[in-house]
Amino acid sequence: MSIGIRALRSAGAATIALATVGALALGTAGSATADTGPTDPAANTAIDLPLPPGAVLSDPAAVNDKGVIVGYVTDPTNHDLPVRWDADLTPTALPLLPGDGDGRAVAVSDDGSAVGYSGNHTVRWAPDGTVSVLPLLPSDTAGWGYIYAISRTGTAVGHSAAGQASHAVKWGPDGRAVPLAALSGDVNSTAVSVNSSGAVAGLSYSASGVAHPVKWAPDGTPTALDPTSAYQDVWVVQINDAGTVLGKATPTGAANDQWRSLTWNTDGTVTDLGRHSTAMALNATGTVVGQQGGADNIDYTATSWSPDGTATTIGADYDYTTAVAVNDAGLSVGYTGTKVPSAQERHALRWAPDGTLTELNEAPGSYSYPVAVNNPGLTVGVRITYPTPTSPTRTAVIWRP
Repeated sequence: MSIGIRALRSAGAATIALATVGALALGTAGSATADTGPTDPAANTAIDLPLPPGAVLSDPAAVNDKGVIVGYVTDPTNHDLPVRWDADLTPTALPLLPGDGDGRAVAVSDDGSAVGYSGNHTVRWAPDGTVSVLPLLPSDTAGWGYIYAISRTGTAVGHSAAGQASHAVKWGPDGRAVPLAALSGDVNSTAVSVNSSGAVAGLSYSASGVAHPVKWAPDGTPTALDPTSAYQDVWVVQINDAGTVLGKATPTGAANDQWRSLTWNTDGTVTDLGRHSTAMALNATGTVVGQQGGADNIDYTATSWSPDGTATTIGADYDYTTAVAVNDAGLSVGYTGTKVPSAQERHALRWAPDGTLTELNEAPGSYSYPVAVNNPGLTVGVRITYPTPTSPTRTAVIWRP
């Protein structure tokens, strides 16, 4: 890689301001060495994903357990176009709807169905690449839609909207739009995450815009996750297959710098992950990963939380670290780095379930960060190079386990 990450600390990187960097793990990283990796050096080397004809940049968004990756590429005219990479890394440009000039794929199910956008339309691409519209609700036919996620089993969620009104919606594998009702007394809603059984987590909004966390049962019945209104400024991140919901909020009446991450558990209890915790992902066993640290977007350290909320610092070997993803086996990925005047440097990391740390290699002169890891351990991310200080190039990459 272009620079030894541990050298960042010895070179005085702790004094350099940083806006966004990160790393993550599930074990205690203090006993790990940054140069520890698989026996095969190629196993932790970034592999560029091939570009389809006419593309110049690429960004991945998601990967399924079969190794199918979706995202978008950018053409020379700066239009974004949806793309899928098969497990053998063959790229396929996904078609747009007639008349649309750009689009993105944002999520993929286990069978390779992808969802995203074609122009202003919400769409699904079948495994064979066929594109179809995911319809808006009848009340929003003149409006627009937004997609947040798709489950392993092919159910997508988001909202459809018209004007200032938004309505949570669930699209089944057949493409049918199913409305998800707001909580009693609320007027707007959005669905953010869906699990394999069709349970959905999201937000329900009052007429004044106050957000309430909500979970919809597979049959669409809504349940308030915070019936006592103990929290404000709420956001929902994810629901796992067990039905645990991960989110972020501020205690009601507290100052803005009291923000914290939470899990709403299936027994109705709430687990508070602590002040200045920013949780990014939740796996099937209830482990949460993210970052924790001071205010003002500095001095963050990658952290994991057990299901009971016990925090373990996992990025202590580095300055300014954050967790981005964790798979069901407990393998985690993230990044660390520094922000310098001309460019932001990020360096990708991977932690085994026992905390063993590996630097994910980059080409000299480039930086990288992961965005996702699947259950077999395939890591997907972005490699950034700077031909000029103000003109970065972005390339989708993978690191094999």
